[in-house]
Amino acid sequence: MNKENINKEPERTTGDLQSLAKSILPLAKAVLGKKGFVETDILTNWPDIIGEDLANFTSPVKIDFKPQQRLNGTLHLEVPSGAFALEVQHKEKIILQKINTYFGYNAVSGIRIIQNPNFQISTPRPPKKVEKLVTPEEENYIQELAEEIIRPDLKEILIKLGQSVFTDNNQKEKKKS
Repeated sequence: MNKENINKEPERTTGDLQSLAKSILPLAKAVLGKKGFVETDILTNWPDIIGEDLANFTSPVKIDFKPQQRLNGTLHLEVPSGAFALEVQHKEKIILQKINTYFGYNAVSGIRIIQNPNFQISTPRPPKKVEKLVTPEEENYIQELAEEIIRPDLKEILIKLGQSVFTDNNQKEKKKS
């Protein structure tokens, strides 16, 4: 062995391994087709993007982009009737702002309203009721910690947070036994 080979690190090879992106990209393109990320994300996360109130009477159908572009698209939005169409038209700037804020760039610059009398208005989901598993001792402890908080709104939030933490811990303990 000569001195050059002793100080030299062994050469790394990847064998037949490929990068994950190289493997998944063709599959993703086949699944998403021409729609791309923006349209898929709007379809799947519509209530989170726009808010429950508007999402209850609107449904994104598609986004049209100019060829070779993925910004300043036109969102095709389905509504049940003329009254809802007027509401969407009135709130168009707010809707566009919410969408573009969600994506961080001007993904959509216009809305095309489609009236569909067969459109089903969704009813708001009732809030999920969580059973509190807080012992009286834990409740007293939480109240003592929050006692000196002056702002009532902050105090209420901190108490709920404490109850949530104890509930989570108690539920984990309950599952173990």
